[in-house]
Amino acid sequence: MAKPAGRRTATSNYGPLVPAALISLLLLAVLPSALGIPQTNPSETLEFAPVPPKDDSVVDPPLGNLSSLGLASGEGFSGDGALGGEGGGGVPDPRGAGKNPRTKQCVGNPPRQTEDPLSPPCVGFFNGDNFGSTYKGVTQEEVRVLFYFDGGYVQASSGSGSDDQIMPIAKYVDLAEPATEEEDAHTRTLRVLQRYFNERYQTYNRFVHFFIYFGNGINSHNTEGRRADAYDNYNKIKPFAVFPVTQFFSPDAYLETMASFGVLNFGTFGSRPQSFFQKFPKLIWGYQPSVEQQAQTFAGHICTKVVNKPVSFGVNNSVGGPRRLGLIRTTDAAQPGMQLFARRARELITECGGNFVAEATFPSAGYLSDTRYTPDYASAGMARFAQEGVTTVIWAQGYERYFSTAAANINYRPEWVIAGDSIHETNDRGQAQEQSVWEHAWVVTTTTRTPAADQRQCFQAAREAEPSFHAGDVAFACAHYDNLRQLFVGIQVAGPRLNPESIDKGFRAIPAVPSKTPFVPACFYEPGDYTCVKDATVAWYDPAARSSSTSSPGCWRMPQGGLRYTARTWPEGDVPAQRDSAKDPCNTLTTGSTFRTGTPGS
Repeated sequence: MAKPAGRRTATSNYGPLVPAALISLLLLAVLPSALGIPQTNPSETLEFAPVPPKDDSVVDPPLGNLSSLGLASGEGFSGDGALGGEGGGGVPDPRGAGKNPRTKQCVGNPPRQTEDPLSPPCVGFFNGDNFGSTYKGVTQEEVRVLFYFDGGYVQASSGSGSDDQIMPIAKYVDLAEPATEEEDAHTRTLRVLQRYFNERYQTYNRFVHFFIYFGNGINSHNTEGRRADAYDNYNKIKPFAVFPVTQFFSPDAYLETMASFGVLNFGTFGSRPQSFFQKFPKLIWGYQPSVEQQAQTFAGHICTKVVNKPVSFGVNNSVGGPRRLGLIRTTDAAQPGMQLFARRARELITECGGNFVAEATFPSAGYLSDTRYTPDYASAGMARFAQEGVTTVIWAQGYERYFSTAAANINYRPEWVIAGDSIHETNDRGQAQEQSVWEHAWVVTTTTRTPAADQRQCFQAAREAEPSFHAGDVAFACAHYDNLRQLFVGIQVAGPRLNPESIDKGFRAIPAVPSKTPFVPACFYEPGDYTCVKDATVAWYDPAARSSSTSSPGCWRMPQGGLRYTARTWPEGDVPAQRDSAKDPCNTLTTGSTFRTGTPGS
């Protein structure tokens, strides 16, 4: 495989790197872009910084937050509206025109950087000073980015693979070096995405250079092991940013060690409190919302559509009667974020008038089956809920499947309103529940409506960079895509003087525009906030419906096609008010297409 286009000569400061393999991850996409790039002024200092849009009179703003992002420019910059600093409007010849032909394949009208509506307004040409080494891991020619994986585990073969593979231990991989024939789908996929994002996003004449490190096996699965890996990675790679992708022990010690060196962190970072991001300002950026933000969105749904409204979708002769709430939460020590979520959600729901008359807990979150525990807790919990007359179960995150079976065993079928955690809302995990109970379940989820695999932007991006990219590897491409997009958006809106301050300034210029499409989240960054997604949608479980993503019946169906709402904008009416059993589509989300750092998913 040839080296990616645009790659500058780069030398390793630790000797040759050996290619190898990788692991599984997660999830998303948005809409058009409004851009007016001012005519360049030769006397201006070469700077590039985002500025908020000036027009407050727009009645129907474009869909997607970055579409409303204005970009200030200086000498050496050109977007499609002003190629080469010469005026003009509309979409130019895709081959480039005028004084400075476009070097990036921008799309749309107004133009944006890629087909993904969450990509920024187009900067099609740059030919100027990028200020060289503006931060650690950044030179005039490259930006170093490291992916950190657990080593030594068995990785199942992909759609394009054959045999299962044992991942390397304590091994570095340079993804700008030629590929080897034995590479697994994960490594091949990251090579393809390295090419795609470098070719399509504006990086100001720098090659964003990917490296992989496979950790020291089980020796890394503790705090000291994570720190030791971080020290070694920093000394050998000195990256600008890292992506921790781990399945076992929490990577927080690794993240904090890297942040203490000034290295930026990007990732999904599910179930993390705001304090996790604020501990190292401008360095740790998450795609998924913080625990507090997600609790606020979930509680907003409960307060608007459950509290002080009569039972409407349960059974046991309670329909039309007053609701009595029961809370389910996990006590799993490995899930402190879920425990914080439950506490905060309960506080907010109580503040708006919700009254919990009973509570049940479970010891292990995320697994289909955890043999360390017997399901007696589920039987006791459901018996208690039935005795207390609980009509509506509020489930504050953490997948578990024995409660529904225990409820069916005593002919108890209440309403269920569940806070999604990227596992609960997948079709295959819904199918593992007791179906006659689960047909009364709703989930509030931050994930978007997921189109068919070949229509997802993440897969189309991989196919663009590598036309022979195997359709069976779509989960790998989509697992990395959202996090990589967040990084490359940050690099582009930061401008050529790349550092944490310029990325922070660029992200915070993104306006708080609500999403108007089910396929795209509202993504912006509030004061003191370092996470992207700000809204959610709902789905109801239908045991008889079939999704294209699984071979068995049972799927989560999406009212209004999956339209999204923030905490204060949920539509009026009871929980099922917007449901249309004849039209609501199945989402296609499965656990095979999701990944959450540090969360059990087996």
